[in-house]
Order: sequence, then structure tokens, then C-alpha cells
Amino acid sequence: MIDDVYEPLDRYRTEFQEKFASLTREMFASLLEASGVDEKKNAETVANIVRLEKEHSTVRRRRGLWQFLVVIAAFAIIILVLVAVFALLDGFNSFVEGDRLRALLKTLACAVGVTLFGVLLGKVLVPKYRRSAAVARDLSGQLEEQKAQAWAQVNPLNQLYDWDMAAKLITQTIPNIHFDPFFTTLRLQELQQDFDLDDSFNEGQSVRFAQSGSLDGNPFVLGETLKMRWGEKTYTGHKRISWTVQVKDKDGKERTEYRHETLVARITKPIPVYSEEKFLLYGNKAAPKLSFSRTPSALSDDKDGIIHTLHKKRVISKLKKFSSNLKDESQYTLMANHDFEAFFHATDRNDEVAFRLLFTPLAQQQMLKLLRDKEKIGFGDDFTFVKKGKLNAIYPKHLHQIQLDNDPKRFASYHVKDARTFFQKTCEEYFKAFYFALAPLLTIPLYQETSHNGATHDSPEHWQASFWEHESLANYHGEKFFQHPKSITRNILKTQKLNQIEGASVIAVTASGYKGQPRTDSQTVRGGDGRLHSVNINWTEYLPVEQTKTMLVAEQAGRSQPDCRQQLAAIPEAWQQLHANRQNGWQNGIYRRSILSFLE
Repeated sequence: MIDDVYEPLDRYRTEFQEKFASLTREMFASLLEASGVDEKKNAETVANIVRLEKEHSTVRRRRGLWQFLVVIAAFAIIILVLVAVFALLDGFNSFVEGDRLRALLKTLACAVGVTLFGVLLGKVLVPKYRRSAAVARDLSGQLEEQKAQAWAQVNPLNQLYDWDMAAKLITQTIPNIHFDPFFTTLRLQELQQDFDLDDSFNEGQSVRFAQSGSLDGNPFVLGETLKMRWGEKTYTGHKRISWTVQVKDKDGKERTEYRHETLVARITKPIPVYSEEKFLLYGNKAAPKLSFSRTPSALSDDKDGIIHTLHKKRVISKLKKFSSNLKDESQYTLMANHDFEAFFHATDRNDEVAFRLLFTPLAQQQMLKLLRDKEKIGFGDDFTFVKKGKLNAIYPKHLHQIQLDNDPKRFASYHVKDARTFFQKTCEEYFKAFYFALAPLLTIPLYQETSHNGATHDSPEHWQASFWEHESLANYHGEKFFQHPKSITRNILKTQKLNQIEGASVIAVTASGYKGQPRTDSQTVRGGDGRLHSVNINWTEYLPVEQTKTMLVAEQAGRSQPDCRQQLAAIPEAWQQLHANRQNGWQNGIYRRSILSFLE
């Protein structure tokens, strides 16, 4: 156990960043050693691949050139033949002796040209093209063979990647942080019963990813959800009209003119809009009745200078007026640290004493460092912070720049050197993103000093996956496997556990989306002819559709992905029989974060 992290920005820069990088290098070296992959031989194979790719590219360009010349020569022959034919026809149809002679000479010239181009095609261009094509095919075959060899060489390493590698590295770097293999029902009950997480949080949204764990015993969830809200779309209709008018010319004579106009009508209708949200939920019993919220401050984006100073003065002036206003219901009282108040700007807090208990001078100082991170050690002021009683929610923008699930498939490569670089870069980016999602909480000493002895997974029942994990698994399989055939939108996947069969759960997955029903409305628009015209507007009405399918789930706590591949026999016979009865192939299943799942 390390000391509590009261200075998250400084500790990351001076300690955690390099420690994590070093541990990551060690993990990859350990994986490489365990795999038995010969990096030197792989490097030789990859060098051959690079050489063959260059040669193949050169030959393909050369083949393209010969192909182009073949086409040009063939086109020239066709043109010459056509010229000769038309010349002969003209000559035969002419009664002038000179015309016939010219036609004959032109035909002979064309014949010579056809012969020359024919010889060029047959003796030079076509053979050159065929040889280039043959060489290209041969190089392509060699290239595929070398790539297959490279994949075979590195496959033992690719098989060792697992879902929890980054999580293990983070725990080794900061032992106060513990990750669960997956989001269990016990962890969810802990958040609900001890920290007041209610079901309303999940209404109208589907969990795409959920990584639970604890910090000093206090539970957290790193999550991603898909949400739907109703937006608006403007549809446009057009109608072309024409009419005549009588006008006088400069001589005073009347004449008829035709005039045209395109009438435009618009109508706004509701449309489902989907968005993904990434967040960190954290439970802590410090200041259990305090609630507040804050969003990224525009002050944090200002560059130092007179404009920033004036901007900050205006913000503080407004806060002073708000604090001295005794007529509203707010209990807001400005703290002595005006910079903290201006940047953090949590003016909706409901308990001044509890807020000061949480944000001590040290906490204020560290929070300001985090918000005013001009060196870009982290991500600066990019987060929304909401505290509602014992539950805290952080919504950092930077989480949208990374994938949260660390799917092992992403690390697969046929080149050890590239794999090492990608592994190092991806793990470091993940750690930085996770750490600075947690950093606002680390600035508060009272949170780390308030520990919680909660969920202990000491029985098999405790290792059952929660519905958060079920939804995450369903989304990993893909919306397309569950959505209604008529759905034209994205789908919100919700789950319900139907029953338990020795070692496995049958989960109902309901996909809710919308079908599109074509509609036509009309609007009356006055045209340039002075008349009213009806303009049709085609639009789409979105009507709800849903479909329910089942998914089989079996938790494999303590079993790694490589172990799981080798120990499918450990799956209970009852589940195997159920799966066989449904005529599903094992290839339709996935292993994800210590859970096996199969679609019906």
C-alpha cells in the first residue's frame, strides 16, 4: 500500500507516469518470454515482408504501365481499322479516280500501322505485361506466405493478451486501486444500498462498458453508456410553378412572358438522437448529505494576461454579489480562496460547512493545480463533477479519446517490434485517461481518509455478473444481433435474467429501436403568381419497435483468457447440453473479462 495520493498532478509527473511505463515494459517482456517467440527470427521475416512489399509495389506500377500501353496500342489498332474501312467505303462510292487512289493509299497506310502495332502488341507489350503480372502474382504469393509465417511466429504472444492487463498494471502502480474481474451483483448492491445508486441512473440508456473496482475500499465504476433523446429534424419540400404575365416593351407593345419559381416549404419533426457517454461513478460516505455540481470553466481556457485577469475579476465580482444576496434560497457563501471559487464554481452546493470540510485548503490548492494545468501534464479542466449525497460522478471529456475495454484483439500483430510499441502506447494512454478521471477525487484528502469495508466476494453467488455487465456483453456482441428487422436506428439493449442453470444464466436481451414510417404533409405557400399553392413535404415518422432474444452467460472468475481457451471442458455439462439443444456452435461465443457468453 502506498501513501494516499493528495497531490495527484505532481505525483503523476514525478512518480506514477514513469513507474507505470516501466511496469508496462516489464509486462510485455514477461509476455514475450512466456510466449517463446523468437524476436530475431520474426524481425527477419518482417524484413522480408517489407522487402517484398516494396518489390510488389514496384512491379504493380510496372504492370500498370504495360497494361496502359497495351490498351493504347489496341485502341490505336481499332482506330486504324475503322479509318481503313471508312476510307475503302468512300473510295468505292466515289466516281473520281483520284479519290479511289487516295482511299487505297490511306487503307494501305492503315494496314501498315495495324501491322506495326500488332507486332508491338504481340512481341513486346503483351509479353511484358504478362511477365509483370506473373511476377506480381508470384510476389503476392510470397508476401502472403511470409505474412502467414510472421503471424504463426507471433501467435503464441497474441494468445497471451488478456482483458485485465492494464488494470493489473494500474494496481501495481497504485496499490490503493483495486479492479474487479467484472461488475458483480455484490458490487452493484453495495453501490445501491450503501451509496444510494438508484435505478433511475440506467433509465433510457444501455451500458456499453463497465469496469468496477475500489479505491481505498470505496467502490467505483468506470462506465460507458448509449443514450437516446428526442431531437428535431427539418424536412424540405419543393414545388415548381410557372405562369405568364403581360408586359410592355420599349415600344409600348404588349407581349407575354413566362415566369418560373420553385416554392419551398419546411416542417420540423422529432427524430431519435443517440449519444455515448463515458463517466466515473465513485461512492464515499464523507459529507454524506452534501450535493453540488460544476462544469468546465471558461477561465481554464484563458491564456495568462490582462484578458484572463479581467475575466477572472468579473467572475469573482458576480460570485460576491451572489454570496451577499440574502433574498434567494441559496446558502452560498464565498470562500476566502477566490481563485478556487472562480475556477471550480460549484455555486449550487447545499451545505457550506460540509463543502468546506471536503475542500480543505490543501484540497483547494490541488484542485486548482489540476484545473490550471498549463503544462498539459494531464487534461486540465475538462470534467464535469456532480456529487449527490454519497455518490460522485465525474464526466471527463478526455475519456472519449480512448477505448475503455482494452480488447486483447487490438494488440494482435505479426511484428513483435510494432506490438511492443503499440502495447506500451495504448497502456500508457489508458492509465493517463483513467488516472485523470480519478484525479478530481484524489485532490480531496477526506475521501481517501474515509475508507469503506464493503463488498467481499467470498462465495460463488457473489461472483455473478450484474445487469450492467449483461448489457455490456450484449453490446459487445453487437446491436445487429438483437435489433428488430424493421429497426433503422441504433438500439438500446436492456437485459433481464430469466433463470439459472448449473453454472450458467439465461439472459433476455431486449433491443429497442425505431422503424421509419414514410409520411407526407402539405403546406400552403404563396407563389410569385399571387396564388396559394400546396407543397408536399415527405418526412419520416419514427415508431418504436423491439425484439427480445436470449443470451447464455457463465462467469469464469479467476480464469484468464488463455486458460479459458484451453478449459472449455470446465463448463458445466448442463449448459453444454442446453447449448447443444439450441443448435448453437461454440464459434458463436465470446470470452470477455472473465465471462463466457453465447447468443441463441
